[in-house]
Amino acid sequence: MDFSFESVFSSFISLTIGTLIGSEVTRYFYKPRVIVKYKNLAPLDDINGVYWSLQIENYGRTVAKQCVAVVTLYDVSATDLVNTEDVDALENLPQYRNENIDIETPRKQIVSKDHFRPLTRVSLCWAKLGNPDMIDINPGISQVVDLCKFHKNGDKSYFIFPSEDGWRRIRVRIIPRQIRGHILICPSNEFPTRVNFEIMVSDNGESQMTAKKPGMLYKIRKNKFD
Repeated sequence: MDFSFESVFSSFISLTIGTLIGSEVTRYFYKPRVIVKYKNLAPLDDINGVYWSLQIENYGRTVAKQCVAVVTLYDVSATDLVNTEDVDALENLPQYRNENIDIETPRKQIVSKDHFRPLTRVSLCWAKLGNPDMIDINPGISQVVDLCKFHKNGDKSYFIFPSEDGWRRIRVRIIPRQIRGHILICPSNEFPTRVNFEIMVSDNGESQMTAKKPGMLYKIRKNKFD
């Protein structure tokens, strides 16, 4: 049987393309599918405020591995941060008693007026025991990521955002104001999932959060993360 170079090369190219297409089709059908639940958001009530969180589900067929949650807050400057002397000593944040860790009250924050930096893609924590910064989400499983607490005790009210160290060490405290931004859920084996959010403070001092998917223009932006 006579095999020409052209026929062998053509067969090789066809086999390579077929393998690549087959691999992509398989990956598409069996990849994790991380969904952010953004409808009917309800806070977790606390003795002196409420916690705002988002529910994350994996609708795919494989594990969403090493999921990290990061948040970007828009138009927040040093003037929006709470002064140290105005912090309530009775914030009632998780104490981690079972970890035998001495934690100062009130807890120090990473971003302060004297050490301000833009809050762009900074890490959050998951609402599991110990507040890990990274988790796996199996198919059919829901997990919750902590966004912030709206602290309210007498005349003291402000937002508290955790860090990748959980509520042991908080990221920042922000005065009562409109908070706008977006969250990225970033598995190591799939493209990040994004949701935009807004938290408003009403005239009676209560907070209300809404969230939604990004618009169509998001998909054609050069940088989809900012």
